[in-house]
Amino acid sequence: MKSYLSLIPISAKVRRRQSRMTILCIIISVFLVTTIFSVADMMIRTESRTMQDEHGSWHIQIENISEDIAKEIEQRSDVIEMGCSEEFNSDADQPYFINDKKATLYGADEAYVTQLTNSVEEGNYPQNDNEIMLSSNAKLALNVEIGDQVTLNTPAGDTDYIVSGFGSDDKDYYQGQTYLVAVYMTQTTFAKIMDNNGISDITPVYYVQFQEASKASNAIPEIQKEYSLAEDSISENTAIMGISGQSSNESVKNIYGIAAVLFILVLLAGVLMISGSMNSNVAQRTKFFGMMRCIGASRKQIINFVRLEALNWCKTAVPIGLVLGILISWVVCALLHYGIGGEFSATPVFALSPIGLISGLVVGTVTVLLAAQSPAKRASKVSPMSAVSGNTEATSSVKHASKLRFGKIENILGVHHATSSKKNWILMTASFSLSIILLLCFSVGLDFAHELVPSLRSWQPDLTLNGYANSMVLDRELENTIKSVPGVENVFGSSYMDSVAATSSRQGVDHVNLTSYSDTLLNSAKDSVIEGDISKIYGESHQAITISNKDNPLKVGDVIQIGGKEVEITCSVSEGLYSSEYSVICSRETFEWLTGEQNYSLIGIQLDEDATDTTVQQINNLVEGDVIFDDLRVSNQEDRNTYMAAEFVMYSFLAIIAMITIFNIINSISMSVTARVKQYGSMRAVGMDGSQLTRMIASESFTYAISGIIVGCGIGIPLSRFLHTMLLTRYFGTAWTIPGKLIAIIIVFGIISAIAATYVPAKHMRNMAITDTINDL
Repeated sequence: MKSYLSLIPISAKVRRRQSRMTILCIIISVFLVTTIFSVADMMIRTESRTMQDEHGSWHIQIENISEDIAKEIEQRSDVIEMGCSEEFNSDADQPYFINDKKATLYGADEAYVTQLTNSVEEGNYPQNDNEIMLSSNAKLALNVEIGDQVTLNTPAGDTDYIVSGFGSDDKDYYQGQTYLVAVYMTQTTFAKIMDNNGISDITPVYYVQFQEASKASNAIPEIQKEYSLAEDSISENTAIMGISGQSSNESVKNIYGIAAVLFILVLLAGVLMISGSMNSNVAQRTKFFGMMRCIGASRKQIINFVRLEALNWCKTAVPIGLVLGILISWVVCALLHYGIGGEFSATPVFALSPIGLISGLVVGTVTVLLAAQSPAKRASKVSPMSAVSGNTEATSSVKHASKLRFGKIENILGVHHATSSKKNWILMTASFSLSIILLLCFSVGLDFAHELVPSLRSWQPDLTLNGYANSMVLDRELENTIKSVPGVENVFGSSYMDSVAATSSRQGVDHVNLTSYSDTLLNSAKDSVIEGDISKIYGESHQAITISNKDNPLKVGDVIQIGGKEVEITCSVSEGLYSSEYSVICSRETFEWLTGEQNYSLIGIQLDEDATDTTVQQINNLVEGDVIFDDLRVSNQEDRNTYMAAEFVMYSFLAIIAMITIFNIINSISMSVTARVKQYGSMRAVGMDGSQLTRMIASESFTYAISGIIVGCGIGIPLSRFLHTMLLTRYFGTAWTIPGKLIAIIIVFGIISAIAATYVPAKHMRNMAITDTINDL
């Protein structure tokens, strides 16, 4: 033997059964990290593709710059592509028409249309000044195809163009519309039309794509400083920058921070689990380490021995953990791809994630080394005299006898076994409490995801009829007509007026955004009430609701005066149909009393299970004039699928954490029992029966569980409240309440864990003969 380290493979063979649980803990830790990072990588890839399809591949847009400055920026070494777009008549309030349909005009270069926004859905970008590209809804609204001739009507005259293709940089906005069409043309044609109509205040917007998002983030302050641009002249594509982790948006940064905290908690869970297992493993081998000291091993050599022994376990555990992590990530991705579908249909299934593999390898190894620190130091402190004398068990000096007045001896001994080693007690408590903290924190994450998905709200419609620019053109009688259509389950109406001049008892409020809710909507809003009594809002009550969050200065108790008439805000809710800023929501009767308007600007329709395409077509046939008909069924289902995917991933993750906790407790209790085999044998020899032995082990388990629940809830509940305030109260106004159901689940989980941790070692001890337990080394 050249070195003490040569004993490592020999020890591993001899103590294969004892090391099995430690290796299992390492496998679970590596598997967990690999799975999480691999799935996260696949999700980022999927979301990145989705975001590029929906928001374009550009990183920043720049306004109010000259053409010369734009050319200089385009020449930067970190810029891949630069495009330009100009827009006119976006509100469709000017007399510009294409074949008698209102038209929004775009002057865009080919780079913007084809590369930065991938707008072309069919055909080509206009190749000359006589061609135009139309939004896809033009095929239905104008009944035209590629190659057809259309006429653009402007105040200065009419011009004929050839349709070269279909597409739009805002597909969702134009989809389903039959009254407004987007018209894309070359910049030369656009400039000529603007000049002919005497319009000179249109400024181009430049869109820049960098080599990567990090370079875009670094370039923003450089460009601002070099060209003395105002801060609002440059804005980022938040979706693309955010998915790359480079967004300057505060909301996105908050989410980054929360993700980092949760990652640290996951890493800590692995460290605690492995450390607890290794501590118990080392505790059983105090005689072995003492004998090594007797034959000349130094403390430093013992420390290196334990560390390298841990790395030796990694040779087996890490590859297994990586393979399991890859397989499980493939299963998760397959479920998302084939089971959930929608936007997840682009999720790679059998792709390897370098980030996941490297993270599993590095984090797994680092976790093992960190977990080995404490056991290594503990092993190095074993006295050679202890090994020679045979007194290798860790004992503490007893200054007085235990007081038995508060319980039976077996229960007191169980509690004593759990608390005698402070380090082990702390590790076990920390491991148990960590799973509780994660459960409380992830429940907030699910609530946040729920708020982000509008289709999960009780009032979310399947179909909507919306007056263009929220114009109130929908007669109230139309609501009753739609209700009579077979297949319609529910109908609601709403009117909306933005920037209504008002005075308020709250300083600084000079306008409000006024919304009316029909009784159906008011009934649905009951679920989101934060403060006040919504029952007082019905009818001509002269009372109103506001939406409570950081963007809205209005509060319950404020008095709003509109056109000389006063309404009082007596209720607040966490969500609404429209923007929360300066929101005043009232009944349709109060709205009519304030404004004199009777019509709706929006009608929402919810369909029942028996609804067919015929139902949808019947409702569509009721639409006349400047009304947007929007079928939301597909997008609603995609949103629900997205939330289901988030639930699946999060609950799977929590299940793994719970499994780790239970494994850790069972492992630690088992090793604790094994380390005290001689003690238990002596107890049985003097008359302790199997039931008492079981109760003693159960007392030890429940001590860990109770201390874990107390610490976990003590830390997790305030942390849950903090996260809830940062994410839900701040952005949605939802007030925090004590999570009673979760606490009940946690208590049940603690009891089940303690029972599971008791069963295996108790059964093992009961089945051993007394002579075996006394003679066991």
